[in-house]
Amino acid sequence: MAIDLNQVTVAYPGFKAQWGIEQYLFGAQGNDISHSRKADEIDGSGFGTRVKNNLPGMQEAKLTIKGLAAMERGAITAILNQWHGRKTPVNAWFALQGLTVGSPITMQPSTLLDNSISAKLKDAVDFSVELSARGAYDDGIIMLSPGTLLSGASGTGAVDNNTTSGGATTTGGAAQLHVWALDGGTTPSVTVKIQHSPDGSVWTDLVTFTSKSAPGAQRITLPSTTTVNAQLQATWTTTGTPTGVQVLAAFARGVNLDA
Repeated sequence: MAIDLNQVTVAYPGFKAQWGIEQYLFGAQGNDISHSRKADEIDGSGFGTRVKNNLPGMQEAKLTIKGLAAMERGAITAILNQWHGRKTPVNAWFALQGLTVGSPITMQPSTLLDNSISAKLKDAVDFSVELSARGAYDDGIIMLSPGTLLSGASGTGAVDNNTTSGGATTTGGAAQLHVWALDGGTTPSVTVKIQHSPDGSVWTDLVTFTSKSAPGAQRITLPSTTTVNAQLQATWTTTGTPTGVQVLAAFARGVNLDA
């Protein structure tokens, strides 16, 4: 098939970008997102080599967010200050094309290394944070969108079909769940699973998140030898008849670094 030399550029408006950490959606407070990925350079040159044989080494990733500060208790800057430099990683994510099901999302367990604020006489007070990856960063897709409240005692999200883009993979994967709201009912809870299928007819559980009875987040990493079938879907079940359940669930297939 010939390439159209005058094809329209694919572009996405920045205002669709969203980001969050743990059980918090901070999208409205941000106005600048950057994600830097680098690999160390290892010199693999030997005698007789005239051009360096530079090999890729360890990777690093840094997520930098800038935006509008809010200092009061429970607001963004106060929350970020509590996470600064702590030993336990936080589950961060960003989505540059919106929060609809099937949209791309990047998930990153992180340490908050740099946390600063700036006040100017003729401008709003702003903040800047740098989140350094803790062992992984994963490019995946949104399986359940917070744009739609989960309803009923159980349900199933849309199917993600990887059949035409490589089919099943054998390099594991990672999943994150962020529960933002769990309202009403009597002692409400929600359990979310990621299921996979080779053909869309027989589904088996791939990831089962811990049942949540309050806002919170969880990350599950599958071993690098795990087979993930071509088709994926997310399911949920609730107890206690909650009236409002709002979650973000995402899954990323593993990458073969030996390729």
